[in-house]
Amino acid sequence: MQDKNFMRDMARQGAIAFKSGKLDRRSFLMLCVMAGVATLAVSAGDAEAAANEIVMWNWGGESEKCHGDAIGKPFEAATGIPLKFDTSGPLQGKIKEMVDSGKVTADVCDADGFDAIALGKSGHLEAIDYAIVEKSKVKDGFALEYGVSVIFYGYAFMYDTQAFGANPPNSWADFFDTAKFPGKRSLYKWANGSIEGALMADGVPKDKVYPCDMPRALAKIKSIKADSLYWGSGSEAHDMIVNGEVALGMVWQNRGKAIEERTNGRYKLVMNEAIAMPGAYIVPRGNPAGRENVMKFINQALQVDSQLTILDCLGMTPSNPEAFARIPEAMQPYAVNSAQNIDRVLFNDPVWWADMGGDAVNDFLDAIG
Repeated sequence: MQDKNFMRDMARQGAIAFKSGKLDRRSFLMLCVMAGVATLAVSAGDAEAAANEIVMWNWGGESEKCHGDAIGKPFEAATGIPLKFDTSGPLQGKIKEMVDSGKVTADVCDADGFDAIALGKSGHLEAIDYAIVEKSKVKDGFALEYGVSVIFYGYAFMYDTQAFGANPPNSWADFFDTAKFPGKRSLYKWANGSIEGALMADGVPKDKVYPCDMPRALAKIKSIKADSLYWGSGSEAHDMIVNGEVALGMVWQNRGKAIEERTNGRYKLVMNEAIAMPGAYIVPRGNPAGRENVMKFINQALQVDSQLTILDCLGMTPSNPEAFARIPEAMQPYAVNSAQNIDRVLFNDPVWWADMGGDAVNDFLDAIG
C-alpha cells in the first residue's frame, strides 16, 4: 500500500510538473508507465486531468454558482479549461497544511487580503504574475504581491425603522449609543469590523483607525456588552435581524439589500462608515494547474463583465475601477465602491490584520466572553 501511495503521489506531482512546463511529455508518460498497474495509471490520468482544470477553494453556497457563471464560463470559453470547486473553506491553517504536505489540490483560494499577506510571508503562496494579471484593473493599493483583490465586501449595520424611524442612527457612534438608541445590537464575534467600528464610535477619525488601538476598542466594545449579541456566520446575522432579536445589527454589507426586501423595508442598511474588506484570490504554492493558467483565471475575474455579474449575483462590489461607474442604480446604496459610498467607507488595512489579527481576535473573544 505504501508503494502504491508513493507512485500515486509521483504520478500526480509529475502531472503538475508536466502542465507547468517543468517536465516534458515523454518523461511524464514514462513516469506513468513506471506506476505499473491499472489503478495507478488511472490515478496518473486523474492527476493529469487535475492539471487541466482550475479548482477554486471557497465557502460554497451561492458563491459556487455565481463564481461559475461570472468567471468560470467565460474562462472556459476562452481557454477550454473548466472551473471546479472545493467548498470546504480555505482557512489559513488548512492552506498551510496542504502546501506543507506537498499534496496541493487547489489552484486558487477565495480568501481575504490579510490571508494574502500572512501566507505570502510564510512562503505558502505563489507570487502574482503581473505580466499576466492586469494591475490597472485593481483599485490602488489592493494588487498585493501574493494576492489580488477581486471583490470588496463590507461590515455595515442595519436598524429597525419602527424603533428609530423619526431619528435613525447613521454612524458607529449611534450604534454604540445605547441611551439614544436603546435595544439589543449584534456584532461579528470574530472581531473584524467590530474593532474598527468601536474606534470610530469612540471618536477616532477614519484615517487614524490603523494601527488599531486595541485597549481603546475593547473598552468601547465592553461598554455595550450587556446589550450585545454576537454572530459567527452571515445566516446568523441575517436571522437576528429578520427575527427581531436586535434593534441594530452588524451585517455583511452584501446581505443588506436582501434583508431590506425580506423585511419589507422595516430594517434599513447604513453604509456610512462601513468597513470595506478586500476579498483576495490567492494561489497555493505548487498549484496543480500551473502558474500561467491560474494567473489567466485571476485576470478573467477582474474583467468588468465578470465583476458586474458577481455584484448582481452575490452583492460583492467590484475591485476594478472601470466597473465602478457601471454599478447599476439599484445597487448604488449597497456597493462599497459606488459613487454614493466610496468616500464614506473605511478601507480595511490587510497588513495590520495579517500582523496583529491573531492577537486581536483572542483579545476580542476575552472581552466579550
